[in-house]
Amino acid sequence: MQPSQSLLDMPILTTAGAASIRGFGFNGGATPGNVTITTAGSGSFTVPAYAVSLKIEVWGAGGGGGSGWHDGYSNGAGGGTTTCNVLTANGGGGGAGGYRYGNQNGSGGSGGTASGGSTNTTGNSGGGGNCGAGYGGAGGSSPNGGSGGAAPYQNNGNAGSSPGGGGSGGGYSDFNSSNANQAAGGGGGGGGYAVIIYSAGSSGSPAINSTISYTVGAGGGGASPTQSGGSGADGAVKFTWV
Repeated sequence: MQPSQSLLDMPILTTAGAASIRGFGFNGGATPGNVTITTAGSGSFTVPAYAVSLKIEVWGAGGGGGSGWHDGYSNGAGGGTTTCNVLTANGGGGGAGGYRYGNQNGSGGSGGTASGGSTNTTGNSGGGGNCGAGYGGAGGSSPNGGSGGAAPYQNNGNAGSSPGGGGSGGGYSDFNSSNANQAAGGGGGGGGYAVIIYSAGSSGSPAINSTISYTVGAGGGGASPTQSGGSGADGAVKFTWV
């Protein structure tokens, strides 16, 4: 009996490996998934089975905002560095404090740099204080990550969002005095961002069941005292596999 034309036209699946059958919807037994670590500290990740690719992303921590203070300068702390495999994402710089009898408008912290990835993006810088309008500087955002803290009006700064957003600066004003009694801190810079994608089975790709060490940077503390700067957000590491 002659086979029907529909059977003759069907593709033949070989046994040469998972790569030869992925085009037909198979993934070699791998289950896609992702894990994100957003708490500062060190640890390790066990590489799961992946048939197509393993993507690693890192965000540096956000810098803290500077304070708007009537008795001196108080700067926010810089954010910590996040590392994983070949990737490094540096934290954003802390915002400078504003002082009513000196530089009343603190400058924003610089964005964190990044290296080691196929894409490396510097975080956004924090905004400078604007004491004349009563606002502290906004925090810088982290690329593909968290937003910076919103600029406060005559109040303490706001914390940055995870991952890697910088805290905003504090805005100070003595309502019963002239402009000389105003000060505004600068916002903290956003953490840098890096990403790398490994193709399954390619040279240098992490082996299944191997471990990858990582360190997530801690967010920079906001400056005090009144009006205090907001804290930067911790960095993050994200693994995605398919």
